[in-house]
Amino acid sequence: MTKTYVVDQSFDASITTSYFLSIRSSSGGLSFCVLDPVTNTYIAFANIPFSDHSKDNIKTQEVLLKEELLQLPYKKVFFLYESTKNTLVPSALYDPTKLSELYKFNHSESEEPYELVSQKIKMADAWNIFSIPQFMYHLVKTQFENVQFYQHYSPFVEGCLIASQLKKQEVVMHIGVHNTFFDLLIIKDRKMALCNSYAYDNINDFLYFVLFTFEQLKLEADSTNVLLHGLPDKQKEIFKELKNYIRQTKLTSPTPHFKFSNNMRIKEGDILQFHNLFNLALCV
Repeated sequence: MTKTYVVDQSFDASITTSYFLSIRSSSGGLSFCVLDPVTNTYIAFANIPFSDHSKDNIKTQEVLLKEELLQLPYKKVFFLYESTKNTLVPSALYDPTKLSELYKFNHSESEEPYELVSQKIKMADAWNIFSIPQFMYHLVKTQFENVQFYQHYSPFVEGCLIASQLKKQEVVMHIGVHNTFFDLLIIKDRKMALCNSYAYDNINDFLYFVLFTFEQLKLEADSTNVLLHGLPDKQKEIFKELKNYIRQTKLTSPTPHFKFSNNMRIKEGDILQFHNLFNLALCV
């Protein structure tokens, strides 16, 4: 993937303290966008692809310190860390003094130092507890004092549940596709019934976990809508193969919650692929 960098002509560097900045860190690099909350319109978007496996995140540091738009002050800054190291906890069981204990229900102690963060997923009435490598956490915290940290479940679940509120008695399986794993969210009658992530190496792994979930939850293939998130077009093998088994499979539409400046000409494929980044402001 090549670098993408688009800024609308309405972007005003002198009033960025009225804008929202969202940043996404993933195994594929760093991306960010700027929202004008007054008009509810995205006026900047960038994707800088790279691979960075160093302990001190050298490439990430370089991008954070060199990209011009990231040096400006913003009203709010959201940092989205893409990782499967998280635990969802119902609000009734959540205790902020026991984050480590709750997190370890799903994850063993890591050799690398990390920071634990929790954010409430309002529509699910649950808390998302997740870890961020300690070095990355303090790197971002130093540059953006007012930053709020999120794991990708937050915008994914929030956006899907908001979309379900007008659809009674409907069963929908949402699948968020990433490079080495996918998120699977099932909504029944406007409520979250399942949310989990699965690692996969190939299309057969992917199909196995999806079809196994259908079997275990006794979902009807003819009446369960399957929406794929994170794919830029229908030519992807994952879409075509899953469509062979479940005819109700569709690609999700671009986010309806925000507008995109026509002058920027952001590709629809980018809006679809970076759906969690563009929906991050829903979590505020």
